[in-house]
Amino acid sequence: MATLLKNSMSSETQITYSERHVRLCQQTNGAESLVSNIQPKIENLEIQIKNRVQKVKARYAAYDAIVLKDSLLDDCIKNLVGSVKQFDRSNPGRSVFNQLFPDGKPSNITNASYSKEVEIAEQLLFRLQSLGEGHVLLSHVELLKNAIAASREAIAFHNEKKTEEKVAVANEELAQYELQKQYEFNTLDATKLFGKNYANRLFPKLTNGKKKEAEEVVEEIESPVNEE
Repeated sequence: MATLLKNSMSSETQITYSERHVRLCQQTNGAESLVSNIQPKIENLEIQIKNRVQKVKARYAAYDAIVLKDSLLDDCIKNLVGSVKQFDRSNPGRSVFNQLFPDGKPSNITNASYSKEVEIAEQLLFRLQSLGEGHVLLSHVELLKNAIAASREAIAFHNEKKTEEKVAVANEELAQYELQKQYEFNTLDATKLFGKNYANRLFPKLTNGKKKEAEEVVEEIESPVNEE
């Protein structure tokens, strides 16, 4: 009985078996319809694989952007911390550092997860703006605001790319299903055309180690014959 394609097989493996089936059919008179029926399914799966790979790469690139923007936000916060400490040293009295960082540890912000850091940085920005008009530290407001916006945008873009990747994976799975069904239909059609025994020859079997691999056969055929 012909070996059918399975969900457990990768897309590449399913294509390999299908292409071998096509080559066997191309060497058989009367099997043209089997080729024309399955070839579009193979090509569609190949397209969906390429699309999925592109979407994965796009998500990776979007993640790298998150890392970069987060590091720039970290730098912005650290620069603010340095300015705040310098201000407090020059202006003894009520600590501005304690106003801006009530938890006492700026690292609680910079070490937070990407999305959480944006949220906490927004709170820091609000406290910074509350220092009042004309305060020397307000020069950090626009820098911090822009860094927060850039990080938030990078996170949103990454989420968008994750969604696109999920859609691409779903489309690939659908293409796999369509190829599997056509492969099964071809086994039935081949049986009608040629009978069960010959039809089975048009569908490659799983390798079981009993027969030589194709490369070994080629080497054997092409090797020179020893002359007596």
